[in-house]
Amino acid sequence: MKLITGQRILSTVSNIGPGLSRSPLKSFRFIYDSFDQLFGSGSRSDVTTEDRSIDVGARELGIRIYRPSKAKPKLTMIYFHGGGYVIGGFKSHHGFCSLLASEANINLIAVDYRLAPESPFPGPLQDGLDAWNWVIDHATELGIAQTQIGMGGDSAGGNLTAVLSMQTFGDLLDGDLKVAPAFQFLLYPWVDMSGESDSIRRFAKGLILTEETMTFFRDSYLPKEMEPQAIKTSPILCEDMSATPNTLMVTAEYDVLRDEGLAFVDKLQQAQVSVSHLHLPDCTHGFISTGKFSPATRKRLKQVAAMFDTYATNL
Repeated sequence: MKLITGQRILSTVSNIGPGLSRSPLKSFRFIYDSFDQLFGSGSRSDVTTEDRSIDVGARELGIRIYRPSKAKPKLTMIYFHGGGYVIGGFKSHHGFCSLLASEANINLIAVDYRLAPESPFPGPLQDGLDAWNWVIDHATELGIAQTQIGMGGDSAGGNLTAVLSMQTFGDLLDGDLKVAPAFQFLLYPWVDMSGESDSIRRFAKGLILTEETMTFFRDSYLPKEMEPQAIKTSPILCEDMSATPNTLMVTAEYDVLRDEGLAFVDKLQQAQVSVSHLHLPDCTHGFISTGKFSPATRKRLKQVAAMFDTYATNL
């Protein structure tokens, strides 16, 4: 099966010239944010949004709360966006977050965590932990106390999710999870910080996410002196996965992170973790921002959202 046409076109556009990762960082971030605005799913009329600034001690973090207006959700998900820990934020993922809240009938709380290189490893992980604990402390105020509360993310956000939910961060962070997540949602996650899987080389060029861009992200996020600790926290290296929460996992065929994602699913299943796995044979990394002009991509996005409905129905 071939890559969906709309995704193939955006992959080609992304690789015009020297490559986005060679652009000034400010420009790279602006272009990445623009993908969702130009090609993404857009805001849903049946979803309300609320922006807040939350106090997590020495700093404040932004969160955006998405609520479906015509449903009473059983699930709430704290969401960490992708972008290699270097790019991305509310603008880059607004369409996808709005779509999930609408199509999956869930509350979604997106977190605007700090980015590298300004805040390298483990800064974003600390923000994720602090945001999670803040939401748990304020669940009644937010009106989500009666829902199952989990966490999720795509790409680097999937890494952040898995490191926190599987608690592989050891003593690197200040504090612990106040409550374990009821579930985790991992969308083509970055689960192996060593960067040695075969798919990284097989899909190295020509797609939205390339090996060169992955190297740029990794070098920006991981200071050399912290690299051993970062690799050690890789979720795929977790020796005891038995305490991993119920997992909703999505992998894409045309993806540098494909092999580590598939290997991670195997390890979770071997550990008898409850895993719902959707492999998309015609999608690439970053497809969540390409649905506007692609009916085939919109169909895949609906399949992703349907995973939550199925999960909630089986509760």
